[in-house]
Amino acid sequence: MEKGKQVLAEKKPEENIRLDENNIFTGFREFQVAQRMATALASSTIVPKDYQNNPGNCLIALEMANRLKTSPMMVMQNLYVVNGRPAWSSQYIVAMINSSRKYKTELQYEMKGSRTDGSLECTAWVEDYNGHRVTGPTVTMKMAQEEGWIGRNGSKWKTMPEVMIRYRAASFFGRLNCPDMIMGIYSEEEAIELEPSQFEFVDQVKAAEQEIKDNVGRQDIDVDVHTGEVITKPTAQTQVEEESGEPDLETQMSIEEPDF
Repeated sequence: MEKGKQVLAEKKPEENIRLDENNIFTGFREFQVAQRMATALASSTIVPKDYQNNPGNCLIALEMANRLKTSPMMVMQNLYVVNGRPAWSSQYIVAMINSSRKYKTELQYEMKGSRTDGSLECTAWVEDYNGHRVTGPTVTMKMAQEEGWIGRNGSKWKTMPEVMIRYRAASFFGRLNCPDMIMGIYSEEEAIELEPSQFEFVDQVKAAEQEIKDNVGRQDIDVDVHTGEVITKPTAQTQVEEESGEPDLETQMSIEEPDF
């Protein structure tokens, strides 16, 4: 009995692992802790459907929340899966920039032109602590038209262009000036517009079959690394001729008989 108490007394307490100080992929213990947290979150019915019964998605949300120093629930409420890609809500992009205290002012919008004649344009900007104005790319209705944002079915650009042009200007500003916060992720509206039809999907089987057809009849060529001489590999027919010492029938028929 006393020996058992001594063993318990000598047992070292488990180290408290804090994910806010470590990347969840830096070590096995950190990953185990994050995995248990992800499993608990996935069993909740309050989290968005993209995360319910999906510990993998919850694990990614934990990693992103750890990097952004924010709540995992906040990330899950504002990170959507659109066409197989993660996408931030536009409101959250604005909130991240404003709450980061990276700039002296919150995100401002400079509006020019009119909605009626299609000359509407917007530039998102802030003022830094040195009094300098930091601007993002200007978004115009002409750009929206040429990029196909307006012509999409159910596009909000037709009904609320003033709101959409602000969202897009904020997203452009974030990717250009705050890539550490946006982490290269598009906004939800941008991800919707980047539909799969804009990309070419290649059938790997058909591509391999076509490559085989294109290479039929071609000889493999080797180059001597020392002399630079091109060494042509003999075909099966040539190899048979060399082994037998006799040319094939076609070659024999092509040999002209000498005139006597």
